[in-house]
Amino acid sequence: MPAISRILGLLVAGKAIQLTRAVCVAHRSFKEKVKVQTIQMRSAISRVRSFGFSAVVAATALLSAVEVSAHGYVSSPKARVIMCKENNIENPTHPACIAAKAAGNVGFYAPQSIAIGGVRDNHQAVIPDGKLCSAGVSGYAGLDLARNDWPATQVQAGFREFVWTNTAQHRSMYFRYYITKQGYNPNQPLKWSDLEQIHQSSPTGQEAVSRHQVNLPARSGRHVVYSIWQRDYADAPEGFYQCIDVVYGNEPPPSSSSAATSSRSSSTASVASSTGSDTCAGLPTWDAATVYNKPQQVKYNNKRYQANYWTQGNNPELTSGQYNYWLDLGDCNGSGGGSSTAVASSRSSTAVTSSRSSSSVSTGSCTSPAYVNGSNYATGALVRNVGNEYRCTVGGWCTVGGPYEPGVGWAWTNAWALVRSCQ
Repeated sequence: MPAISRILGLLVAGKAIQLTRAVCVAHRSFKEKVKVQTIQMRSAISRVRSFGFSAVVAATALLSAVEVSAHGYVSSPKARVIMCKENNIENPTHPACIAAKAAGNVGFYAPQSIAIGGVRDNHQAVIPDGKLCSAGVSGYAGLDLARNDWPATQVQAGFREFVWTNTAQHRSMYFRYYITKQGYNPNQPLKWSDLEQIHQSSPTGQEAVSRHQVNLPARSGRHVVYSIWQRDYADAPEGFYQCIDVVYGNEPPPSSSSAATSSRSSSTASVASSTGSDTCAGLPTWDAATVYNKPQQVKYNNKRYQANYWTQGNNPELTSGQYNYWLDLGDCNGSGGGSSTAVASSRSSTAVTSSRSSSSVSTGSCTSPAYVNGSNYATGALVRNVGNEYRCTVGGWCTVGGPYEPGVGWAWTNAWALVRSCQ
């Protein structure tokens, strides 16, 4: 038995030695694995760091690409978009710029970005009639409003320098200029058939400023000069577009609502329907298949509507209201669906009765007539409402009332300017 025990002990000892050896081998293997994994981890970290640096470089390149996506505009004579950009971009005072901003225009902030990528000289095929000034680019639709009061530059027949200020410099195939034909009606949407080409430059390299001597033909009255900058096809065949309003002869180009009414006497100004008071000018007709979102506007059955929410297929005439799909902004002729009686500002303030008792009696130093919702008001008209005096800046909208009621409606600042307190 002792011998057997000794033999078993030796066997056990042998197993122990084997086990010890196995443990040592396992330990060495573990250390090797840890070493390999450490090397792999360091390599991965290195790759991540390298990737991070590359990502930063790529992001920088992307940002640079975004940066250069802004390109250029006509700075002299000032393009329509520049005129409005410089007319107090947040709260414009010129009626046309007010209307453009109200139409959902955000392009005043980026006058250099009226552009279409890959157009490659196919301008007429890509840009539809009625959208030449915006080139159909989202956020610039207000520039297409058909109006006869866009701020303009006075010109005469003969050579005139036109200047493109290029915020990103590109090689160019050409700069092309058109002008509207004699007989052009600014109260109608601008069409390609209204234009005739008058100048095209030669190809150029990268220029910060591009100057062109354009021979303006004989014209009279208001016109639009339409300019196209076509990038080099090998570079990127983009096109950039600008509308420049000009007026020939001695017709004074309007510069602001105050200048247009400065010669009027407030005691004799008539609050009558203003010329070109179609508040639906330039708006698309409601289409049941089109999706609309707030604050898009449409015309339907001679009325103007604004989307309150996302809507499709909801007839504005049947689904309008403060909390419905559409907001009724009144008739296109500016009558607002209410009384069309003209109110003369020379009339005694006590002779006009308003539906609002607070504005039916003259207060303080204000002698202008009380505001009457739905009456016709011309640009420059003075009225009194809710203890203040207001001047109409957009006749068509002043007449609509409702959302444009001075000092009360949610959109009143688009139609009226506060003159003073009557207290």
